[in-house]
Amino acid sequence: MLRRDPVARTMLGAISVSSVGVGIHTLAMGQLLYDRTGSPGAFALVLTLQGLAAFCVLPLCGPLVDAVDSQRVYVACGLGRAVTVLLVVALAAVPGGGAVPYMVGVAVLLAVFDNVERSALFKLTAHHVDQTHIARFNSMIGVAFQAGALTGMALLGLILTWGDAEHALLVDVAMSLACALVVSRVRLTANEHNPPLSARMLGTAVVGTVGEWRRMLGRYGTDRVVFLMILLCAADFVFAHALSTLVVPLVDSRYDRQGWYIAALEATFAVGMISASFFTSRLVTQRLLPLWLLCQAGAATLLAASDATAVHFLAFFLAGFANLNSLTWLLTSLQQRAGEGDKAKMASLRLLAIGLGTAVLMPVIGRFATVSLGAGFWSLTGTMVLFALGGAWVARAYRANPEAAPDAAREETAPALSPAGPAPADTPLESGSARRVRP
Repeated sequence: MLRRDPVARTMLGAISVSSVGVGIHTLAMGQLLYDRTGSPGAFALVLTLQGLAAFCVLPLCGPLVDAVDSQRVYVACGLGRAVTVLLVVALAAVPGGGAVPYMVGVAVLLAVFDNVERSALFKLTAHHVDQTHIARFNSMIGVAFQAGALTGMALLGLILTWGDAEHALLVDVAMSLACALVVSRVRLTANEHNPPLSARMLGTAVVGTVGEWRRMLGRYGTDRVVFLMILLCAADFVFAHALSTLVVPLVDSRYDRQGWYIAALEATFAVGMISASFFTSRLVTQRLLPLWLLCQAGAATLLAASDATAVHFLAFFLAGFANLNSLTWLLTSLQQRAGEGDKAKMASLRLLAIGLGTAVLMPVIGRFATVSLGAGFWSLTGTMVLFALGGAWVARAYRANPEAAPDAAREETAPALSPAGPAPADTPLESGSARRVRP
């Protein structure tokens, strides 16, 4: 049980605290830029540049995080994020639109800290969370994030009653600092086998980055379906980013700029994710991956084709429900697939795919959104249909039995979701055949 695992409890608590700030930040930043520019393109530009920043930093951060204590990296990233948001607040105090380019540039730094932090989280949980319930833990990450984000949205409404977006971003700063403090105090008992931290060790890790990636890519080079799974990780994040970008003009055009609709629709997405978490043992399966990607395409279609309020809320709920299921299966499968010394590098590959997908696809969706709101949602529909086709190939082709796995991964078998033994056919770790168990 997760409640008996102190590391799992602490990390879920830290993620909840941090995501309170994220829930505030996403809407406050989007609203701030939209008010200054009058276009959803500014926020789409931020997301695009953040994707490019992630693409630049992640090749280095994977080997570095593998060589350094993951807890220290996670805490350092929380502190860095707090300082960065504080700088955005300072720039936002400048009247007019002259500071917008600088705000966008500083916001890009968040991608650096966020992506390194995610690599550290991937490694920390892979080493320190009990493997008998790692899939459940991964699904609860989404729940913790969305629960925190819901709280942040509610707080945002209260903050904006007496203050402005800048005051809201200060709460994000406080939440990042609180998260860093919580994680710094957790006691880890497992050994990550990291060498002593020193300037020489870090220099060696940087110099050896190319060799580390060559070794890992060679190890998994014949596993083409795994690389497709890595690319598919971008789908859920591009979809969520696109909704966050399009919800502001949606409310602007359909709901007479009533800002509470933004929080309500985003909260409905979060409720959908939380609802899905209660059914992970049945719904987070390989064979259902393309269905969840198609459901997200369907949600975008509903938003494009209908002006009805009930349909909009239904679409956001369906989107959140499907998003958690596909995200959890891909995350858990890749986390278990990676060898002991490759956890952070696998996380980096996953985050590189997310960054690249965001950098390539968000400008396209943003460009369509400038033509019309409906065109923006239709472009999102087409994007998710393409991802669903890739998901259908993964659902059919992925085989993860130990004999077929790369040498370094052969000792890793799928953790059971209960002490009784391997996962049964309807668990999240099933590959489509009861004779094949996912590593």
